[in-house]
Amino acid sequence: MQTRRQFGKYLGTGVLAASIGEVTMGLSCSSIFTNIEAYVPIGLQAFDSILTLLDPASGIALAPIVQEVKAGFADVTAAVNAYNNAPAADKATLAGKVSTALQVVTNEIQQFWSDANLPDSGLATTIFGVLQIILSTIASFFPKLPPVTQALAARTLTKTIPIDLSKAASSPKKLKSSINDVFTANGYATKKIY
Repeated sequence: MQTRRQFGKYLGTGVLAASIGEVTMGLSCSSIFTNIEAYVPIGLQAFDSILTLLDPASGIALAPIVQEVKAGFADVTAAVNAYNNAPAADKATLAGKVSTALQVVTNEIQQFWSDANLPDSGLATTIFGVLQIILSTIASFFPKLPPVTQALAARTLTKTIPIDLSKAASSPKKLKSSINDVFTANGYATKKIY
């Protein structure tokens, strides 16, 4: 039989372990939606930095998909804002819309990579590295959200960026740092994001 004191001790240990687990995983006490809201502008800023690396001809050729990627990021922000401002009864439906918006931006980034014709291997390595961090960070949100139920258009991609959850950033500060490390390691320190 357990005494109240023993029960309190076990309960306290569990609470401590849970809070350590949250810190270790990089999660804050805030909702997943607050975290997404903090990450989106960083992902968009990093994408914009990538665009400045492209030569004008590539920029023109990729303009339609660039617009789609940027619209995708805007849709994620709008979906999160709608979720945050909605009454409790509407939150489940809106959480699904956040999942769908994240999947759409993921698909658009993959399409951008597939469409990019980058003969310079150093530039390709840089863009690949930054996009992989963005995509992996987005992918880390999916297990915490409802599954995507809306059918999305199938795409034929000539190349893709694999998701590597070990590259997912555990905080906005880590996301910036990881992206900046890729730019610096490949000779583009002036493209760092702040």
